Amino acid sequence: MSGLTPSDPAGATYGIAVDMTGATFPAYTNGAATTVTYSNNGCDIITGGNVGWGGPAAPGSTVNNPRNFNGTVTFLVSGPGTCQSPARTVIVTVNEPTVLNANIPVSQTICTDKVATFTTAVTVGSGPHSYQWQVSTNNGVSWTNVANGGVYSGATTATLTVTAPPVSMNGYQYRAIVTGAAPCAAQTSRVATLTVNPLPVIVISAAPYTSLLPGLQTTLSSTVTPNPAGANGYSWLRNGVVLSSPALGVVSGIGTGSLRLDVDGQGDYQLRVTDVNGCTNISNTITIKDSASGKCFIYPNPTSGKFQVRYYSVANNVLPRFLTIYDSKGDRVFVQNYTIGRPYDRMDVDMRAFGKGLYWVEIGDLNGNRLTMCRVVIQ
Repeated sequence: MSGLTPSDPAGATYGIAVDMTGATFPAYTNGAATTVTYSNNGCDIITGGNVGWGGPAAPGSTVNNPRNFNGTVTFLVSGPGTCQSPARTVIVTVNEPTVLNANIPVSQTICTDKVATFTTAVTVGSGPHSYQWQVSTNNGVSWTNVANGGVYSGATTATLTVTAPPVSMNGYQYRAIVTGAAPCAAQTSRVATLTVNPLPVIVISAAPYTSLLPGLQTTLSSTVTPNPAGANGYSWLRNGVVLSSPALGVVSGIGTGSLRLDVDGQGDYQLRVTDVNGCTNISNTITIKDSASGKCFIYPNPTSGKFQVRYYSVANNVLPRFLTIYDSKGDRVFVQNYTIGRPYDRMDVDMRAFGKGLYWVEIGDLNGNRLTMCRVVIQ
């Protein structure tokens, strides 16, 4: 300020008072302008800057690490005199370090046609969290990041999925790298091992026949590597359906590695086996079929009166067949019709009420034409 000429009564003292706000203001001192800091009762008001607490001077800065704290801190700085600075509030965010469940992931044992999953979990820690699974193929000497594709999915999630791994992946190890909020360090999970067991190798064969006539039998045999899991490890399938006892055409062997069949057991056979590792596979296919013949087959013969008659018919062709039986004098003593749907389908006869002796069995078609004739002896 300038150009001020004060006047005063005789004997009076005077001064200049300036009332203003702001960070600085001019003061009049002996006619020269100077710059001073705005104050109140001798206390300088501090504004701006980073103000710490507990330090000897302000303004200044502070670094603090109060664990388990998120919230606000109010700083109040006092200077000389009786005044206090205005309160200043700052936001303090403290991120908690990540802690993982120490019990997972766990090692997995599967067959080559199954799925393994490895999971990690955050028990404590500020998020959000990111995940990266790693694999070691050399017993933990080195680690490589897993990428989605092939047998892998979920490589950057909390759960890694391994689908139908080959036996070559047996012994691979897995771990997860989990990163939480900065500046907290990433954490590494425990290591889990993948054990991959192969499917059993099953081969079946038939001997001595794959084509049967009435009265003949054949046996399906198997070799299995590794060994089956006991008696419950075998399941025979005919035309895709699991056989249970009793089954038409099966003489013996259900639930074992060897199956004995007669002419009624025609069809496509496979053997399903569960091995000692719990892995299951299905064998090759063996077809047991009929052997076409124009002959008539009677069993048993001689007989006590109950017997079966068989004659070749085309598969899946439902036909009526007529049996006419004559005694040794030529008299007709028995007539019955049958519906035949399979080659060598059986036609059961009960002649226990008839006398002993020689009888002739005639097989006829729908039109009454004779197809063949054979004989049976009742004892």
